[in-house]
Amino acid sequence: MIPKLRNPRVGQHAASGLIRHDEEGAWEQLNEQPFAFRHGLADHPLLSIERLARLSERAFDGDHYKRYFKACDLKLPRDTLKARFREDIEQIRENGKWMALHYIDEMDPEYGDLFDLLLADVEEITRRPVRSQMTWGSLSVFLSAPCLAVPYHFDHETNFLMQVQGEKDLWLYPREFGALTAAEIEDFYRHNPVAGIYRDELADACSVWRLKPGIGVHHPPLAPHRILNDKNVSVSLALYYAMPEMEERGHVYQVNYCMRKLGLHPRAPGESALSDGMKIKFMRALSTSNPRTHDELLYSGVSRLAAPFRWAKQLRQGRA
Repeated sequence: MIPKLRNPRVGQHAASGLIRHDEEGAWEQLNEQPFAFRHGLADHPLLSIERLARLSERAFDGDHYKRYFKACDLKLPRDTLKARFREDIEQIRENGKWMALHYIDEMDPEYGDLFDLLLADVEEITRRPVRSQMTWGSLSVFLSAPCLAVPYHFDHETNFLMQVQGEKDLWLYPREFGALTAAEIEDFYRHNPVAGIYRDELADACSVWRLKPGIGVHHPPLAPHRILNDKNVSVSLALYYAMPEMEERGHVYQVNYCMRKLGLHPRAPGESALSDGMKIKFMRALSTSNPRTHDELLYSGVSRLAAPFRWAKQLRQGRA
């Protein structure tokens, strides 16, 4: 049984129409093909740079702020880091930085309500009770100075990237073109977020999307993508969630990663229901039984399983 880490506020709101349902056929391709959609978040007051700068201080209510700084920076007083972080957001036009605020629905009840409203819209459009079935989900905001690029990478979750301010180009590489190898996906699921390797032959496989305020693009799980910001400040909101079958598929890849380290040739996910089921049960038995975060839910098992391989590698390096 896959644990669920849903925000307790989720499920309280009805659909609001913030995500528009224009093309029914497009939404039938959810999690399989990318598609564009319209939304009503352009110039939303919760997503102005000024409001996001104030929100950034809430990241310092606990230890969440540590993810935004290098280890050497964490030696500075928390108040110093809080002021610096807020200032970086306020000065995003001039400082040449790319910044993110993650889990904003957990930081402030107003953003929690926005998260719930957006999920309610997805439920109404897809006719699937996402909020009761998902294992986890959240909202992230991305702020980018003019002309910055986001490198080629891919994500685990169902993702809806919505442009709020500015314009940028998005290149998406759907899975059916073979953009990812099994080795890359397995490496990703052992907790390497930059496992994707761009190859020149992928240039003709991508679809290109122009993101403008009011336009969003659905990213299927494991669909590689890269982004180039225009000559403007960009603010984007990402709505994402994971369903139980996504977590289970990740566990199969994790076992396969370790099997390959032993010189074995495991079956790919979906080739054998019996094999997949055994791998999922094995990984769940190794995983933290009461995870507090999605990282613990998805990666705690493979971290324990991969420990002997890391130890052996360190031993060989020491002998060398």
